[in-house]
Amino acid sequence: MLRDVNDLVDVIETSGLPDGTHALATALRQRLDDLAGAVDKILQPAGSAMPRRATSTDPSPAVDEAVLTALLDDLGDVGRVAYLVQLFLTELHGRRLALTNAVEQQDLAAAKAVAHTLRSSALLLGAAQLGSACDHLLDADQVSNLRPLVDDVMQQATGSARWFQIWLANQPS
Repeated sequence: MLRDVNDLVDVIETSGLPDGTHALATALRQRLDDLAGAVDKILQPAGSAMPRRATSTDPSPAVDEAVLTALLDDLGDVGRVAYLVQLFLTELHGRRLALTNAVEQQDLAAAKAVAHTLRSSALLLGAAQLGSACDHLLDADQVSNLRPLVDDVMQQATGSARWFQIWLANQPS
């Protein structure tokens, strides 16, 4: 059932429907991410350090755990790393809304500003695929390319958010 709803949201996001519908799709996608993260947490084997992949068709994880491990070595405390991940997730919601607004307004400069900040924080935490999607958006030179580029950023953000939510759930309290 989740897959059917997810497919419906994909259709809404890529259709030529009014922009307000795309904002609804973004909200639905966030709720699906939250639900999928909860399901993945339940299905996660006890004691496993590595989260389940974001989707069954994704051949690589959304986040390179080695980057978080290196960050942990630098900071010396899993609580500090978890705080940074939680801060990223909190800020991600606002960045996704800002990207949706930029598409609705056809504002390439605003979308690039959001992508620039998002890329930096994503790469800091090991979300290289999200960082790469942001790079593609930053390289855009026409507003006509905005929607597919933002859609790719949103998709990568979804996978990264799911991965980080599972990672957080697996950290000691």
